[in-house]
Amino acid sequence: MTPRCLLVGHTAPVTCLSRASIIQDNNFIVSSSEAGEMCTWDLVDGKCRESVKLTQVHTNIQAYHMCNSEDLRLFCNGYYAEILIMDPFSLEILFSLSSKMNPDWISALHVLRPSSRKDDVVLAISITGTVKVWSLLGHENKQSEPIYENESKQIRCLNALSLNCCAYNQRTVLIVCAKYCQIYDAGDFSVLCSIQAPSGERWMSGDFLAPDRVLVWSTEGKGYLYKLPANSVPDHKGFHGPTVEHDSPVLYGILAHPDNKLLSCPPAMRFILTSVGGKQRRLLLRGDSAGVVLLWNVDDAAMPVPNKVMSRAPIVTTSLEMAWAEMSPSPVGILDQLSHPDEPEIKLTASIYLLAANRLVVGREDGSIIIVNATHTVQLQLLHGNHQQLDDWPPHQLLLGHNGRVNCLLYPHHVHHRYDRAYLVSGGIDFAVCLWDLFSGALLHRFCVHAGEITQLIVPPHNCSPRIQKCICAVASDHSVTLLSLTERKCVTLASRHLFPVVTIKWRPADDFMVVGCSDGTVYVWQMETGHLDRVLNGMIAEEVLAACDETSADELGGSISSGTDLQGLANPAVHFFRGLRHRNLTAMRAATQRGLAALHASERGSNAGPLAEPARARPPPLTIQGFRSNPADPESHILFFDIEGLIVELLSEEYSAMSPASLEAAGLITSEYMKVAALTQSASPDAAKKISGFLSYKIVNKIGVILRTLSWIDFFGRVKDKAGDMERLLKEKDKHGILAKMKEGAENMQTKIQAKADQLKSQLDAKGKWDGR
Repeated sequence: MTPRCLLVGHTAPVTCLSRASIIQDNNFIVSSSEAGEMCTWDLVDGKCRESVKLTQVHTNIQAYHMCNSEDLRLFCNGYYAEILIMDPFSLEILFSLSSKMNPDWISALHVLRPSSRKDDVVLAISITGTVKVWSLLGHENKQSEPIYENESKQIRCLNALSLNCCAYNQRTVLIVCAKYCQIYDAGDFSVLCSIQAPSGERWMSGDFLAPDRVLVWSTEGKGYLYKLPANSVPDHKGFHGPTVEHDSPVLYGILAHPDNKLLSCPPAMRFILTSVGGKQRRLLLRGDSAGVVLLWNVDDAAMPVPNKVMSRAPIVTTSLEMAWAEMSPSPVGILDQLSHPDEPEIKLTASIYLLAANRLVVGREDGSIIIVNATHTVQLQLLHGNHQQLDDWPPHQLLLGHNGRVNCLLYPHHVHHRYDRAYLVSGGIDFAVCLWDLFSGALLHRFCVHAGEITQLIVPPHNCSPRIQKCICAVASDHSVTLLSLTERKCVTLASRHLFPVVTIKWRPADDFMVVGCSDGTVYVWQMETGHLDRVLNGMIAEEVLAACDETSADELGGSISSGTDLQGLANPAVHFFRGLRHRNLTAMRAATQRGLAALHASERGSNAGPLAEPARARPPPLTIQGFRSNPADPESHILFFDIEGLIVELLSEEYSAMSPASLEAAGLITSEYMKVAALTQSASPDAAKKISGFLSYKIVNKIGVILRTLSWIDFFGRVKDKAGDMERLLKEKDKHGILAKMKEGAENMQTKIQAKADQLKSQLDAKGKWDGR
């Protein structure tokens, strides 16, 4: 067991994993998270080959090789009523399986190919206990008709966790629930036998080891091996017979760790088949929240011993901590230069990378905050040179103000430029939020308004009220939320009536609302300015309010809702025009035409704003430092992301800025024509020369864009005119009562106006012919 890849990309907990490659080496896997994100990873280099975000959240993915298909297909189920079949490499939904009878969330599924048939069969069970069967012929696609189940039956089995059909005979089915697991006859889905979960434990899943033996594992990280009674074995003459009292499932083996240590949460476990040297092995794999991985060889415990329950220890025990400790030389830390061998190591608990200032701010367990030059500390740890001989390099700042662990850090100016560049905010285990001067290292203010350790610091949206714009939001473990003013140095709003931990915070700036979501699903709506609790919501209404806040934030980032005279967020005028044409709505056609002409005028006016009006294309930073931890109790580690292309651009920009125009021309980077233009635009101020040359290139490109847009609008109006003529002829044939007289007159007036505007635009283009000739 050797750690191979660290795959970084998900923004929410990962719910399921599946192989994506049909090759046995399995170099590709697919992952899915609670946020609906799906990623396909290449395990050779650790890169994400494809990613997509779906509205559906998967809880289980089964990879299966369908008939008439070259690659694997992913059968997904989760918090939705369908079964989605996806391509593992493009992550495209190929088709879906729907339910006609009792549609509900699918809790478990199993795909198999019957031995006597060439089609594939999907066996699934819903959370309400309805078993469904679909048959797939291999030619299904997204354009085909909805695929409904062939059979369905209601059984007494709610909230099933897993469903597996016996691969040895395909006659029996194992369904696992939290408190019991049951063996069913695949023919009529009648219960053959049942196994209760051990006291204090809950079942997680299970599988068949043989026609008469099953392996089931529990939330305590243990595997239990049972021998089935005669009425549950298809090859036995007593199959499907009446249950005999003394003939019940017999426990003959337990797979457990010898120390029997309690786990903080249920582990992830999976039964896998692998081949080593041509010999097949059956293994039970377990990974827990402490990063410990255990592996049992199920074949060693597969044969029952009469009247004895054998306990098997894992054959492999390893962990991420052991893997790091065995590395030679040991991996370096981002602040190893500050640690001394004789002193106990101080854990790093929070960090933030300030891109503009090239500073790395690190909070530690003892309450201190270290500020150091980011590139210098990376250079010291990763690159050899004379700098490693220096004792106190790179220099650092030490901020002292917290009494205990620093939990979170925030640099508000990095989120929005309305905040002072010098402000740095930190939250600690001492219930305090500290405001620091980043450059002098002085403690400006200490906010002590919470009754629990600070867990999160957030920046409110930019379109809040002027007073709230100068605040930051703090969340504490006592379920309280505050808005702290950095300029007034006081608490503006204290929201502290939440009964459960705060898990999400949304904003409605237009209504002056802060929406707080708690772990029990309750939503509290607070007025930001007054601190008044407006309402408390539960259930579907609470979810709808949170979703409405998401829609509002999306609109503020360039969605479909806009205010005032801003036309950028509205849909294409041509879409509304043809929609009005289809519904014979002259008002909608007139409004769409006016919007289109207004957009042309707006672009014409915007062309005179100069090159500074256009925001520069954001270039990714050459270096990003990201803190991470695999467990809340672990010290923080760091990942360094290097953008090689951005690094090359930065180096070339520095090199070219130091070169003279003559040397640039000698290197073939500029031409003599450029030098002539530069001479014409020469100014006493070098900044003015840069602005003039940039302005000329901007004007040329912008004028060409205006001409092309104008030509496209003239062509658009011509096509509209033809379409209107066809529509008029069609209506004339159907009109028997003369109701089109007024409509025709209005349409002709509109047509005249459109034609006049088109002629005006065409004359403007002719007038600009001289400029074009130049």
